[in-house]
Amino acid sequence: MSEPLTPERVTEERVDVDVVVLGAGPTGLTAACLMADAGLTVAVVEQHPGTGDEPRAISVTDESLRIMQQLGVLRELASETLMDTGARYTGRRGQVLAEVRPPRQRLGQPGKSQFDQPVMEGLLWKAAAARPGIVMHFGTEATGLAQSASGVQLEAVRRGPRSEGFRGDLAQDAAFAAESAAGGGDVVHVGGGAPSSEGTAPDDAASSPTAVTFRAQWLVACDGGRSFARKALGIGLEGSTQVEKWIVVDLLDAGEGEPYASFHCNGRRPVVVVPGVHGRRRYEFMLHPGEDEAAMLSAESIRALVGEHQDVGRLRVRRAAVYTAQQRLAARWRDGRVLLAGDAAHLMPPFAGQGLNAGLRDAAAAAWRVAEAVHGRAGEALLDSYERERKPHAGEMVRLSKRIGSIVMSTNPLVCAVRDAVIPALGIVPSVKTWLTTMKFLRQPRYHEGLAVPVAPAVPGPAADLLGRALPQPDVVPAEGGAVVKLDSVLGRGFAWIAVTGPGQLTVTRPGQAPVAVRTVAGAVDAAVLDAAGGHELLIRPDRYIAAVVAPGGRPDVYGALADALPAMAEHFAGATTALR
Repeated sequence: MSEPLTPERVTEERVDVDVVVLGAGPTGLTAACLMADAGLTVAVVEQHPGTGDEPRAISVTDESLRIMQQLGVLRELASETLMDTGARYTGRRGQVLAEVRPPRQRLGQPGKSQFDQPVMEGLLWKAAAARPGIVMHFGTEATGLAQSASGVQLEAVRRGPRSEGFRGDLAQDAAFAAESAAGGGDVVHVGGGAPSSEGTAPDDAASSPTAVTFRAQWLVACDGGRSFARKALGIGLEGSTQVEKWIVVDLLDAGEGEPYASFHCNGRRPVVVVPGVHGRRRYEFMLHPGEDEAAMLSAESIRALVGEHQDVGRLRVRRAAVYTAQQRLAARWRDGRVLLAGDAAHLMPPFAGQGLNAGLRDAAAAAWRVAEAVHGRAGEALLDSYERERKPHAGEMVRLSKRIGSIVMSTNPLVCAVRDAVIPALGIVPSVKTWLTTMKFLRQPRYHEGLAVPVAPAVPGPAADLLGRALPQPDVVPAEGGAVVKLDSVLGRGFAWIAVTGPGQLTVTRPGQAPVAVRTVAGAVDAAVLDAAGGHELLIRPDRYIAAVVAPGGRPDVYGALADALPAMAEHFAGATTALR
């Protein structure tokens, strides 16, 4: 915490923006970039001097990669990501219980991949720094929060000049290079490091403090599990803390592994092994009751634990830590003009790999709603729909993570024996086998009870089933010919209508622009994925979810149904023509 400020040595500063984003992790930087792209001015406030240099989340979903695609960072991120991975579960004797892989792509990206969180944060930091609508305040600690009917005021303290921060992933890489060059023992611990040349760190605490007042119309709190904003608003957490503790060991230069996360459900000391690119590898070992944490994190202990699974000639340990998983949801996700997102809103065990991905979904869901509010096009119903949509699905992911953990973590002999018998037996039933092996237990969000217009009875079932789901993203090409691109690049930002005019034939209409006809082409995504909506139109939200499915002439009914949430929608699309008659 900052030292108390004395009036005689405090300078004051005021920052006026449309939105304040509190927290510069992946969720906060994603929300900031999305809102800047929607035309808002954004202040990012982060108490740390730079982005994180420690790996935390390690699994990324297709929807998250789609968001990275939208922000323009996917190309660089993909080169640092092990794409399209599955999971393998083995039992007490090392026998394979199940192998699961994501189903065929629907969103234009692999269903599950293994990434490096510091790299993602660094790329998002770079993207935010390049957007003129964003001003970043690193090394700035929030101290007070107040709001009125028209805006939010965040008080903060900064020591030294304003800093845009630095890329923690580059700082960590520099530290690793220095350690490797120095040689030394057979277990090398790598961590921390100096700021990189991209961005600058703030001066030390001896610098004169500045009391900064941020004033904005909205605040999006992405400030983690110990969220200042959540506590300042008196919002409680519902749920529990996991009893079992785990040791996390992240390695560098560990060699290339199979494209599977391996869950060793051995009933003694359960282990999770997750591969990455460029020799990155993660081990997670259950910590037994009574074991000394410091002793278990020693070089000798790490060597013994990892040595059961790979050669340990010389280990380069990026991080070794003990963690206890949380299973909690914030009691409410909106308080006046403040929205909670990411770990500020939910904390979940890592076993389903959904914590960060849920946070990125939050960022996308919150960003477009706040943008509509700032632009004067939103009603209260739109802001209220944020929690209505996101909290139930986040809660489902918390429960799923807990259930998977209970399978992986069990050391009870009877439970393990039943598990080892039942899981293979499920493969006897084809539908159950498909449900298990294609990860259908990992249900995607469906917001048909949020900001979505009920489908008319005359709309066929396959078309109606698209409502509330994420829009599939096949490859497309202009109807007159041209380069193959992903559908999102045609949609652009904001709302859009898609008319399915025939098999593989789409017409995209954006506000104020002429309709664009494209056709789907064969690729990773089934080119016919949208044909179920043939002869109908889909209203696509800025977060790529389908808000309405209507027959020709149905747009006015949609605008009427959305009048409370989006009263200006009809004007927004005024003059836009339909491709269907």
